[in-house]
Amino acid sequence: MEFLVQARAMGLETHVMLTLTRANIDQVIPLGYELRGLTGRFSFNRLAQVGEAADLEAVGRDEFQAFLNQYAAARVANPVLGFKDNLFNILRHHRKQRLTGGCTGFGCGAAFNFVALLPDGEVHACRKFPSKIGNVREAHLATIYHSTEAQRYRSGSLACRKCQLRQKCGGCLAVTYGRGFDPLRERDPECFMPISTSSL
Repeated sequence: MEFLVQARAMGLETHVMLTLTRANIDQVIPLGYELRGLTGRFSFNRLAQVGEAADLEAVGRDEFQAFLNQYAAARVANPVLGFKDNLFNILRHHRKQRLTGGCTGFGCGAAFNFVALLPDGEVHACRKFPSKIGNVREAHLATIYHSTEAQRYRSGSLACRKCQLRQKCGGCLAVTYGRGFDPLRERDPECFMPISTSSL
């Protein structure tokens, strides 16, 4: 981690992020303590089992919920730990705490505050999974952004539409896709928001 020490000495702001898998879940909180004082923020993204990551093992719902509780408890003593994952807002909602902005400030930001532009001109709603919304060789980027296809991704999963946390959550479409579910119809497989509560 010498580069973080050097960056700090140069006055550079750094953020560290890792991809959470079953293989490294037990290392995340200890790593956060090692990073305290070395970086401004440490956070994680959940594994989207797409492409080369398809063979890695993801964390299950119950294990992930327990991990979020442990991480939130560790955050009290270690402010470098960041609340990036949208599903933290389920915990915060039940604890009557202020919700975070989730992954991108507004929950899932697919086709909203980011898109992925590939070398062949294809534009995808998210960089983590196949979510084509157009091609800049065929249409202007602004036209693609305001297209019906892009709006489908901005609207998120049908399963989340009535959830009171939708504007700050929406789960992760890439995680849903990577588990073999339809991300525009089914909810994040690690979501633990009770169905009766999510439809209020």
